[in-house]
Amino acid sequence: MTRLYYFVRWCFIFMKALTKANIDVTRLVLARTMVIRPGFLEVPMEASTDFEITSLANAITLTPGTITVHVDRPRRTILIHALHVGDDPEAVRVDVRETLEANILKWTRPAGAVR
Repeated sequence: MTRLYYFVRWCFIFMKALTKANIDVTRLVLARTMVIRPGFLEVPMEASTDFEITSLANAITLTPGTITVHVDRPRRTILIHALHVGDDPEAVRVDVRETLEANILKWTRPAGAVR
């Protein structure tokens, strides 16, 4: 029952992140002067199974403004391209890990196995 709860919770969290990303990208595109700072970021990941990694990679790619470029399983990192990294690339990494990955792991792993 706990994993079902976290899956439903993940769906709402992802929809919120998806909506926010759509608004952010729309603002960037419609701005008179497009001030963006695109870049590649390597994000460390705790995901280890094929399902967890695929879920994370797909969530990143489905979110407007970001795309998964490469997964390095031995180094446990995922390389993403972000449309707007901004002044703080670490904030993007933290957002991916805390908003997407951490919540995926809550419903893909047994209770007590996450962090």
